[in-house]
Amino acid sequence: RLELSWGWGWKRFTVTLDGKVVRTLDGGAAELKRGVFFNLPDGSTLNVLLQSGAFRTGLAVVRNGEVVPGSDTDPAQQVKRAAHLLYFLAGLNTLLGVVAMVARSDVLEAAGMGLGSLLFGLVVAVLGFFTYRGTRAAPMLAGLLYIADALFVLADSVTQGGRLPVFPLVIRAVIVATLFKAANAAANLRRREQEDAGASLQP
Repeated sequence: RLELSWGWGWKRFTVTLDGKVVRTLDGGAAELKRGVFFNLPDGSTLNVLLQSGAFRTGLAVVRNGEVVPGSDTDPAQQVKRAAHLLYFLAGLNTLLGVVAMVARSDVLEAAGMGLGSLLFGLVVAVLGFFTYRGTRAAPMLAGLLYIADALFVLADSVTQGGRLPVFPLVIRAVIVATLFKAANAAANLRRREQEDAGASLQP
């Protein structure tokens, strides 16, 4: 029923409910970062805030104090996003491993590609599966795995006397932040399910 749309630079931000335009903003990102309120035709209030930073970005959409399902801050959406990320990383590692084994490239083997990449991809895929199922431990374990991977990359760079691999470390930091956020979201979902179950048992 609720639809949010926008153009380049968050211009022409439009809120539509049941096919009817509620309001359109032209302030762009600057206005959304301050937070905006919309009074919906059903009498409810919609709060939209553009979150941006090093490890978080997206729209926080809240209606009458409740997170709107499907929005960026929806715990279910955060868990699903982390699972998709893990599936992508698993596929990437698997592809690199196959290429390294078929091409028999010394460069790829020196970079750690090959059978190790296949095994790493398998582990990440399994963690992605359990993350999608809403298990809190899976994204936490995946996050710890990528922290260890980042430390290995850093130690290898120092040992080889090369420059600090800033970009690879930043990428891993984003991955870890996404995974730990998903772990927290999974815990919130589980707590919500327990509260709903407890409420349904009350006379």
